Amino acid sequence: MNDYAADAPLDADDERLLAAVASAQLEHDPVPDGLIDRLMFAVSLEIMEAELATLESRDLATVRSIDPVVVDTITFTASTTSFMVSLSESDGGVRIDGWVTGGGVEVELRAGALRLSRVSDATGRLTWEHVPHGPVRFLIQPSRPGQRPVVTPTIEV
Repeated sequence: MNDYAADAPLDADDERLLAAVASAQLEHDPVPDGLIDRLMFAVSLEIMEAELATLESRDLATVRSIDPVVVDTITFTASTTSFMVSLSESDGGVRIDGWVTGGGVEVELRAGALRLSRVSDATGRLTWEHVPHGPVRFLIQPSRPGQRPVVTPTIEV
């Protein structure tokens, strides 16, 4: 039998054990990169009351593959907007060409603290050159009064 009491104050042995558990967790199961940013984004999305665009489904024939599959075109859809991006390497970064439903639509690329706004031309086209590799998402401002902004899920470029 042991002398353990659930309501007893922590002693030095308890603190050493907790420190060892914390150290093991940090070493073997650290907080994933970008998790804090994704959590902050989820909270800000709730505050903004923006509509979340969804990734349009594609042919899943290459989902189970031995070789990595590079996706270079991604389409997002929402109730009022469609947004497609094409990704290509550009001098150590990524060039992102986008097309949004309608001309004169403001789209903001968000990558961590980086914010880059573009306004689509008459055909809905926009371009961001030399975007650093990493997670990005897009905020599409409403084109008509009374519409909610649309935000895309985060993607890795």
